[in-house]
Amino acid sequence: MPRLRPALVLLTTLVAVLALAGCSSSERLTPPGSLARELDLTGQTLTVGGKEFAEQIVLCKMTIALLQSTGATVVDKCDTKGSSNVRAALITGQIDMYWEYTGTAWRTYLSQESTIADPRVLYDAVRAADAGNQITWLDPTPFNNTYAVGVRTDVAQRLRVRTISDFAALVRRGSPEATLCVDQEFTGREDGLQGLLATYDITLGDRALDTRQIEQIYGAVATQNPCTFGEVFATDGRLNPLRLSTLVDDRGYFLPYNAALTVRSDVMARAPRLALLGRMVAPTLTEQVMRGLNERVSAGGRSPDEVARSFLREQGLIG
Repeated sequence: MPRLRPALVLLTTLVAVLALAGCSSSERLTPPGSLARELDLTGQTLTVGGKEFAEQIVLCKMTIALLQSTGATVVDKCDTKGSSNVRAALITGQIDMYWEYTGTAWRTYLSQESTIADPRVLYDAVRAADAGNQITWLDPTPFNNTYAVGVRTDVAQRLRVRTISDFAALVRRGSPEATLCVDQEFTGREDGLQGLLATYDITLGDRALDTRQIEQIYGAVATQNPCTFGEVFATDGRLNPLRLSTLVDDRGYFLPYNAALTVRSDVMARAPRLALLGRMVAPTLTEQVMRGLNERVSAGGRSPDEVARSFLREQGLIG
């Protein structure tokens, strides 16, 4: 066998070392900050999931960066389509955690019909009920990303529509502008379209209701093509740039939708100090902050990962 030259041996060794480091250094992908001074997850492997819209991906990427900063190896399952699919992944152990909304859990997963308007009372009720499903809810955010009916601000003023009851009256008058865009998931959710229509006594014909992907609704409402009104999220970053307003839910149909990191209880049992993640991060996520972060992604074109890490560095939570 021919002998390798010393320089080649050194180069081969260096490449092997770097390759090995690249396979096992996920804890070094994010420099430590204030969270890592309180929480050490070295040796833990955790899978983080998330839904497919901008806010969820930002929250998912934040969680990944924070866990990496504490020494954990993290598997990225962000951007999964459909709330029910992400929840099922948590229940079955395909993921260890993801951010969920109190209103979604109360109506959709826990099948509760009662309306709880107080965000803290709803959070406490959801946390207690979901414990029976071996799901632990960490601290909730101040921001409330509730569903809303959106419309262009100037159009709302022209039509004199301020509340959802005003929209219902517009429908009953047979206005050609009483058109609504919703996404497919909203049509089948327990806290979605059918309950909204029943609460406000609205009947929409096929021509007045358009179903499309949630990402397409904002532009459709902004251009009034094919709809004047649409299903939107209260903290979505496109509302301000597109000059969209949300109608007042004057009959209180929509529940609070404060977010919290939901974690499998067996994961919490082996790493109980994970609770610090929620305790240190959630309070920083006010409605103004979350809408701003969403806007950087949806309107500013920045990647969710970049936005998430930039915010965490500003807070000193990562290095």
